[in-house]
Amino acid sequence: MIKTLFLIALYGFTALLTGCEGGAHDTPQQSVGAVTEGTTHTQDEVQDMRITMTVGDTELAVTLADTAAAQELAQKVREGAVTVTLGEYGGFEKVGKLPWALTRSDKSISTSPGDIMLYQGNQMTVFYGTNSWSYTSLGRIDDVTAQELETLFGEGDITVTLS
Repeated sequence: MIKTLFLIALYGFTALLTGCEGGAHDTPQQSVGAVTEGTTHTQDEVQDMRITMTVGDTELAVTLADTAAAQELAQKVREGAVTVTLGEYGGFEKVGKLPWALTRSDKSISTSPGDIMLYQGNQMTVFYGTNSWSYTSLGRIDDVTAQELETLFGEGDITVTLS
């Protein structure tokens, strides 16, 4: 009995420490999409939904999500390039602190390679693997495979510039 209670407490403590890794208790309720399906957008609106993420010498096209946080991010990027240092987390994502907070509209989401999420209001997470957790969608890297992302993002900390 004591051993069982100890294992339950240890599991709960481990889940608390692992932060955004997710787990079997997470139930995905929304898949990620960069632009609201069925919505018609003008050429200017489509351009406003795109930014560039530069990793080393590689430029990646990013389509922003239809969220307040993504709109705020686009406005910040229009004011000037934003550089973020991303660190490895969990073997499936890179995460780094933004210089400011953005509006959260967290939903339980199952991520895919290339998804860019807002975590805890002030952290940007770029996925090269998958996860289920509560995030606010910022956007998605266009036309890149999981393998390409994993190779590009490599091991350890990386610096990305949004423009």
